[in-house]
This record gives sequence, C-alpha cells and structure tokens, in this order.
Amino acid sequence: MLLPLGFFSIISASLLHAGSAQIRVLGPDQLVKSLGSSKGRIQGSTATFGAPFYGDRVLGRLVWGESKGHHHCHEDDYELPSLDTVHNAESKSHDQVRLINIVMVRRGECSFVTKVKVASKKGAHAVIIVDKEDSSLTSHDLQNMIVADDGYGSNVKIPSVLISRYDGEPLISAAKKVNGEVVVELVWDIPTDHVVNLDLWMNSAALDSQNFLKKFMETRKTLNEVVKFTPHYHVFSADPALSGYSGLCSDPSAKYCAEDPDGAGPVSGKDVLEEDVRQLCIHEITRVPRSRKLGTQTPVVFYAEKWWNYVEKLPKRCPVDSQDDAQRFGKKCSEKLMEEVGIDVSRVRQCVDTTSDAKLESELVNKAWSPRALRVNGWRYSGTMDADLVTRAVCSGFVNQPEECKNLLKPRDPVEKYTGASESGVSPGLLIASGVSLVVLCFCTLIFYRRFLEKRLRLQIRDEVILEVSDKMLQYNNLPDLGDDLGDEI
Repeated sequence: MLLPLGFFSIISASLLHAGSAQIRVLGPDQLVKSLGSSKGRIQGSTATFGAPFYGDRVLGRLVWGESKGHHHCHEDDYELPSLDTVHNAESKSHDQVRLINIVMVRRGECSFVTKVKVASKKGAHAVIIVDKEDSSLTSHDLQNMIVADDGYGSNVKIPSVLISRYDGEPLISAAKKVNGEVVVELVWDIPTDHVVNLDLWMNSAALDSQNFLKKFMETRKTLNEVVKFTPHYHVFSADPALSGYSGLCSDPSAKYCAEDPDGAGPVSGKDVLEEDVRQLCIHEITRVPRSRKLGTQTPVVFYAEKWWNYVEKLPKRCPVDSQDDAQRFGKKCSEKLMEEVGIDVSRVRQCVDTTSDAKLESELVNKAWSPRALRVNGWRYSGTMDADLVTRAVCSGFVNQPEECKNLLKPRDPVEKYTGASESGVSPGLLIASGVSLVVLCFCTLIFYRRFLEKRLRLQIRDEVILEVSDKMLQYNNLPDLGDDLGDEI
C-alpha cells in the first residue's frame, strides 16, 4: 500500500525532513559514471515496516530474478542466482568486505510486505523495490510517499526501500549481465544535533503504544540529559451528522475524537481523550531541566521521570478490560496511580480543567503522517516501532554520539535477520525460574484437582443416599393399612 502523506493530514515541511541518500552505487565504475551528476546516489522511500540499518553503513550486491508474470509476488514467480550467506568482494582500498544480498523486485500486483517476505525467504538481507515500468513518479515524488504496512509486516525483519523506475532500471540492467556484480552501500542518515529531538505520536489506551513506552523507558532514562522528548496523541475530528461517532468523541460536535480501544466495551474514545490530556498535564508538570556540556555548548533538555513511571505502570494497573470500575482505564484508576508514583493529583486536575480544550486543539492541529509515528530531529522515522531499533535511530542522530549509546547498543550483524533486544534470548536464571514456576503450578493444579474429585465424590455419594432413602420412604407410604385389616378379622 502506497499512501500520500496527505492521506492522514496536511504535513508541515518540517515533518518531511529526510536524511541523505539511502543508496550509493559503488561499482562497477562504468555504471557509476553512467548515472551522471548524482555520482551513484539514489534517494528512496523506506518502508514503515522492517528494520533499516540505522547507524551502520552496509555494503551489498544487487541480485535480480526475472519475474514470470506475477511481479515477484510468489516464491515460484522468479529464481535468483545462488546466494552465499556471506559474499566477499574487494573494495577500492583492497580490503575484504562483507556483502549482503540485496534483492531487487518490481512494484505491482501485491503489497510491499508480500514482496519483501518472499524475497526474505529466498535469502535477501535487504530489498529494493523498483517502481512500475509505466510509472512517471520521480525520486522526489517518492520522498513524499509512505510505503505502508498492509497489516502483516510485523514479522518482516529486513529493510526495504522503494525507488523510481528511472533510478532502478539501470541497476536491473547491470545486475542482469553475466558475471556482473553491482555493489551498493545502504545508508540511513538522520539529521544530527548535539541533543536529539524525539517526537512520538500515540494512543494512551492502545496496547502497541503502551508496550513501546514500557520497552523504551530504560533508553529514555539513560539518555535523559541528551534527548528532548515530546509526547503527542492521535486526535481527529469527525462529521457530527454521521452516526456512530458518539462513543469516539468528547461531545456531539465531534471536534475532538480518539480511537475506541475496546469496541463495544465500557471504555470510550472520550475516556481516551481525557487520559491523553491527563498525560500531557503530567508531562508538563513533572518535567525538570537537565544539562550537560557537549563540546562548546551546554544545551538544556527536560526530563519527566514521573511521567515515564506513570505510563509504564498504567497498562497493568489500569487495564482497559478490567471488570472492576475502580481498576479500569479511566479517571479513578488514573488518579490512584498518580498518588502511587508521587504525582500531585490536585495540580493535574487543575491543569486538565484549565487547559483541556487548548491541549486537544494543539494535538488535533499538530498531526503526524500516521496515528503511530516518530520523528527524530525533524526526520520521519521509518521501520518497525521496536524499542531497540528506535534507540539505534536516536543514537545515530547525535553530532557526537554519547557514551550512553555505546552501552545501550550491541553491534548488529547485517547478515542476520533482525530480532531486536526483546528477542535476544532467555537468560538461564529466567529459564530456571520459569521451570520452577511450571513445576509449582502443576503441583498446585494436581492438589486442586484432587480436592475437586473428593468433593465431587462426596456430593455424588450424598445424592445417592438421599435418593435411596426417598425411594424407601415412597415404598413405605404405599404399603396397605395393616391395623384396619386386622380389626376386620377380629
């Protein structure tokens, strides 16, 4: 799915700020010369799914397989030359370098996610999608387009880039040549600054937003002196004449609306809007200045530690699906949680009462290209919203990378499919604890099952005794009156 940025809103120019070239052709020399003034540099649009190589410069060889008519949408639609897991080539400095396999495919017929999944199964470490043969879109046009997820991109672990047919066709022709090896560099350059500005758009009741905040929390705490973080919430307007919006909006005017997190459940879009405002107030009230000398500058950033403590605990303490009104997502549970993490509830209430409309209006106007979006130094983040991957993007946005980033990140092997920090493995301690817990759970289950059987057996015996007694009593009541009969005989 290819979406124009205006699909969600009219985006300001600052939101469209993109990094420099994502692809640079290194060889053969004849191909580089044929590309003219660009000197082999090609701009593309990075997919919103997958895992770009943020902070790294990765070299790869372009691989092409001619489609049999289905635009690279099926595994049997094209064949690739033999792909080695690690391919060595000689760079201009005569050093041996690792080349990943970058598979090129044509756009069309199926979703971008499908094409990348197929290529990944065939051994691709990255994918370049070349626009349709009859497309007139230029590289500049594609910079303003969103290569969107079709809803099935969460399992994609490699990066992909869409480029114009004008840029792609020379690469395809070169890759088709016998023994011809096209070597390119993949780069995701982010605008740099002494401190990184991070803007995040989310939904306060959505599990995806809540889970990301929880996993990203440690990174934010570690970088609290060098990152400026600003939370944003997805607010939209609806047509009040249309029915069906009453549960999504703050009032019948339908000016401020939010996604309903539980459908027909008790939590509404209005509840989400109220929580959005509370969180904005909490961030505003609890943030404190931080500063550190960075080169010749000492920039000031603000860090709201209590806001992070609050949003980390919110999903577990105030779940949307709780059956208890006092423990469910909403004002009651929110204020109780504020007290637990040391937030002044009265100040938050005052902030909500006096600034609610102004905050909702600001969120309505300051929209992103998607309900879940991230901006790093004014640059549109692309890729999976994974805490580790976002940390890599953030750390590549510094003029001079702070020491904290080296402690947060481990080197990434471009040949290996990206798994993220959350999938790096299970520690032995956690494995042992899980095993012990499983044994205890099984033991308790057996005890409860035994008690259940004993209770059921007692009830069954009791019922049988009662039935037998009732039957005997019925038989007794049906006997003839022997006293009267004896009297007649006398």
